[in-house]
Amino acid sequence: MNDKQYSGIPGLFRPLPARLAVLFLIALCAVADPVRADNPVPLDGVWVTVLVAFDDPRWRIADLVCARTGCSVEGYDYLQTLLADPENAQRGTRELVAEMEDYQRRSNEQLLTPTGKQRQAEFDVTKESTLDCTPDGDDLRHQVTAPLPHEIEQHDDRVILRYEYWNAERVVHLNQESHPEGVEPTRLGHSIGHYEGRTLVVKTAHMLPAETGIPNGNPLMLSADAQVVERYTLAEDGESLELVFELIDPAIFTKPFQSHRRMLRMEGWELDTFDCESLTGVY
Repeated sequence: MNDKQYSGIPGLFRPLPARLAVLFLIALCAVADPVRADNPVPLDGVWVTVLVAFDDPRWRIADLVCARTGCSVEGYDYLQTLLADPENAQRGTRELVAEMEDYQRRSNEQLLTPTGKQRQAEFDVTKESTLDCTPDGDDLRHQVTAPLPHEIEQHDDRVILRYEYWNAERVVHLNQESHPEGVEPTRLGHSIGHYEGRTLVVKTAHMLPAETGIPNGNPLMLSADAQVVERYTLAEDGESLELVFELIDPAIFTKPFQSHRRMLRMEGWELDTFDCESLTGVY
């Protein structure tokens, strides 16, 4: 083989046979980017929230706070910044949390459209869907961000999400660029997904109109055009999973409404059967 035949191969690899050089380059790419679509980030297993495993030492202060109050993505990040700032070393955690909640409240002041504000004002809390102990009318956000454990099972063409809450199960169809037409709307909708590095991205549409809870006010009814984007990002150590949940409904929100949830992997755990107390709706 002469030099012209090596012209497309960097000089570093010219001493190697051409085929071996190509294989070596492919191996280098695999090492540089070990998480690819054909080798997805390992999410299999049971994941729990703070309220299920409160005493686990892996939780951050922000996780403990947001389990109680609920945090937007901005609120969670803002609290993390406050806690990490050396100038706040002499300030109490309660004071920092109050500042975060005020910041979050101001950020959400312009969240609702006029239609959203009207629907929130008209909502009758005595008829909230969970009070009758059926999942009917309970939205996808409540399903995904409920404090009970959930399980992830990965396959080449799909990801199965199982929830202890309502004993629900979802299928995320991989390798589909869009939702098929003519899909019958359901409570949990139709989900498609793909991997971006260490993140599983799930997009859901075709959901039945349902009530959702937001900060600073009563729940409200979403429209039939609502869509959801979930981003599940695995930490480098594989022990925790960050979920950013984005709810998109232009009829209700002036911008996508995001919430944050961090979960921990629990080896050996199994989901329990969900029971709901019909008089109170408490689980």
